[in-house]
Amino acid sequence: MERLSSTGRRPGASSRSRRGALPTFFIIGAPKAGTTSLYHYLECHPEIQMSAVKEPSYFAPTLDTLEVKLHVGSLQRYEQLFDPDVAVRGEASTNYAEYPFREGVPEAIAELVPEAKFIYLVRDPVERTVSHFRHIVANGSERRSLTQALSDLEDPRSPWICASLYALQLELYLRIFPAERMLVVDQADLLSDRSSTLREIFAFLDVDEGFQSEQFEDELLKGSEHRSYPLGLARFIEHQVRPRSAWISPATRRLLRRYVEVALPRLQTESLDEQLRASLQQFYAGEVAHLRSLTGKTFPTWSV
Repeated sequence: MERLSSTGRRPGASSRSRRGALPTFFIIGAPKAGTTSLYHYLECHPEIQMSAVKEPSYFAPTLDTLEVKLHVGSLQRYEQLFDPDVAVRGEASTNYAEYPFREGVPEAIAELVPEAKFIYLVRDPVERTVSHFRHIVANGSERRSLTQALSDLEDPRSPWICASLYALQLELYLRIFPAERMLVVDQADLLSDRSSTLREIFAFLDVDEGFQSEQFEDELLKGSEHRSYPLGLARFIEHQVRPRSAWISPATRRLLRRYVEVALPRLQTESLDEQLRASLQQFYAGEVAHLRSLTGKTFPTWSV
């Protein structure tokens, strides 16, 4: 297997071209690995246009009625998310790297955007799995305990398990796209050395790598900020508010979310016990070893 290279502007409704376009790059995951923050940083760059809907999920199969509501399902609507007058255009749908929970995504992208580039944000798989589970608990979609939810690590269709199988997801893309169009980024680097990491990403996207912004200090949707939503409110937001607010600018959505959550208690969840942690580390060990081989990266801060 070939080893990987280590190598905005968001128009408003009045400025977006009616012609539409397609993205030139994708942030394909992983969930709870900093994709929202990276989307925000790229959105600040004057040479980059990020889709107004952060996660249109156009290329991902929908699995339930709620996803159908949130999904940008028509090509015409999808093209309207992008400005053809900006050369570098991106979107960030983390469900593009959740095989086998979702299948056929790389093939679908290749058919429509064969020259696409990809940024794949990854994180310590144990910590990411737990954070993903807590995110699902916070939005009211999961009521089991952490131990119950992670009792069957062999279930490949568990969304919080398969999204941590980074080497598996990466290989699916590398079967179709050349390695030089895939950049794997460790969330730990984005947190600890943001300036250098963003320079690397900007260089990969062929935009001014020296661009700086005060907003690069922002860190969005931190796990420590998760709130506990009453079940009725969580379902109302998921089924009624989210589908109707998808086309509101991300900055406005973040402001509205903070306004609602200030009155809610912080999410209280069980901690990861040492036995389950050890099981997760053992389960992911081979996958992480393969990822290191594919990328040439050591991921020194990971627990696996």
